[in-house]
Amino acid sequence: MSEKGSILPLVAGLLALCGVFVVAAVDSTDLAIARTQLQSIADGAALAAAQSITPGNATVSNDRLVIALTPATIRSAARQYVRDTAVPGVRLSAATTPDGRTAIVTVTRVWRAPIDSDLLPLRLRLTATARARTIFG
Repeated sequence: MSEKGSILPLVAGLLALCGVFVVAAVDSTDLAIARTQLQSIADGAALAAAQSITPGNATVSNDRLVIALTPATIRSAARQYVRDTAVPGVRLSAATTPDGRTAIVTVTRVWRAPIDSDLLPLRLRLTATARARTIFG
């Protein structure tokens, strides 16, 4: 029995396994970066929304300036912030205020694996939510 060429299937299998590990490492790293970037955008949008002060939102009560955030101003400021980031695919899902002082912003994005194939297209919907509170009130 000849053993000539018996190492070739082993080497081919190991190379294929190494390729799978490289693809997994690249895709998982890109996913982690995309999640961090999306959370950063949500944090910035919530902060911009919490700072969306207009003269119509301000009142003086007991010699104290009180700012009441409105859903419309929060939505507008968060939408403008997301638009200014110029990150493709990021969408504002929700921008609300439960108490007139806290802005809650949710952004979404569809992540697509950088090493993708037609047989296994890998896409995930990522969502990030952030809260920011105005210092006035």
